[in-house]
Amino acid sequence: MSIISSIRNMVSRYLMPRIFLNWSDQDIVLRKREEREELRKKEGRPHEVFYFHELLDPYSHITAQLINKFTSEYSVELVPMVVNEPPSKTVHEPSLYRKYCLRDAIRIAPFYEVEFPKDKLPNEKVVSLAQRILCSLKKDEFISSIAEISSLVWSGDETALEALITEKTLSEETTFTTISNNEEQRDEVEAYMGSTFSYEGELYWGVDRLDHLEHRLKVLGLKRNAESDYVSERKKTNINGIPNHSNIELEFYPSLNSPYTSISLERIKLLQTTYPIKIITRPVLPMLMRNMTIPRYKARYIFRDTAREAKKYDVPFGKVISPLGKPAERAYSLFPWVDQQGQGFEYICRLMISSFRKAEDIGVNSYLKELIEDLGLDWNEAQKHLDTDNWKDELEKNRLIMYEGNSWGVPTFRLVDGDKTFTTWGQDRIWLIEEEIIKRLNK
Repeated sequence: MSIISSIRNMVSRYLMPRIFLNWSDQDIVLRKREEREELRKKEGRPHEVFYFHELLDPYSHITAQLINKFTSEYSVELVPMVVNEPPSKTVHEPSLYRKYCLRDAIRIAPFYEVEFPKDKLPNEKVVSLAQRILCSLKKDEFISSIAEISSLVWSGDETALEALITEKTLSEETTFTTISNNEEQRDEVEAYMGSTFSYEGELYWGVDRLDHLEHRLKVLGLKRNAESDYVSERKKTNINGIPNHSNIELEFYPSLNSPYTSISLERIKLLQTTYPIKIITRPVLPMLMRNMTIPRYKARYIFRDTAREAKKYDVPFGKVISPLGKPAERAYSLFPWVDQQGQGFEYICRLMISSFRKAEDIGVNSYLKELIEDLGLDWNEAQKHLDTDNWKDELEKNRLIMYEGNSWGVPTFRLVDGDKTFTTWGQDRIWLIEEEIIKRLNK
């Protein structure tokens, strides 16, 4: 690691905690919401929810099917805007990105009673036609038409889209200008993905975060029927009788610098206690230690989003000291040995709790000694493995297995049932892993 990288990591560990806490403190979030609401009233503005729709984005297709229901359920003015792909600096591993997003969206769509007409990305022609049509519509027309038009795009029905072109439809050139202006608006609110809602200073990405927006609007008294379910409510599968045994293994791919992984730990443990599965822990290097970069506005969103998800699942989060660099390397160096002693999962959990909930430096000897002994292991034996390079090949092997499933981020989950595997990633896909476990146990 270069001297510059070492200095950067040191700054990240010791000077960033206060910034992280400011991003994640829910009391600050609530206070800012109150301030924004007072400002909105003072300026006489309506409750405007901005929505950024990307026609090539499969998650946007799911959201498109819920837009009309959303606007019927909430007393807000939805301002829809068509945008193109996310800025390149926000997308890691672009060769995997589209493949994974499409597969993931197709998997989760049935739980929201949404269908994908085809399992392929739309071609450039149908996307261009749909952009011209949507950019020509007024807000109410967009809202009432987006579900149908999105379905035509994803079914590749060029003929049907061409039939919607009229003399009032914008030209390609004017549409390009409109989309450019929309993307400036997207940049201004620091959004970067399609299927993103923006409301008074906060972002809500797709159906996975729509519940947070719905809750906020409900608190403001904007839900027309306070007793009805959220628009983002998904179907759940019940299991009748859980078997005592199965051959299912759940491979868990964490990194020590992942805020999202840190709030997933209790739910992963719950899977293990609820179902007859074996958890195998396969750590990987953090993205920032794999020479990737994250724009500051994306990092800010990640921390804010992790904090509200942590509150949703009632787990602590926000007192942070990043383990990037030497602390992570030292902790990783002990993992292969600790894992051989049967404590790999618990070891990773304790490290992440320290980094993201207690602001403890996991790289110092005194911390590692206390942790090893608290796990019932021999510190003298552990020291033989500390600061060696034996862990590097194992973590790289884990990364390559993870990438085979078109996954580049953490936490990644790989369900192994004989010769059948199922890979997904994100703490917001633990429910999907559970659904897959139930499906296999019900066979």
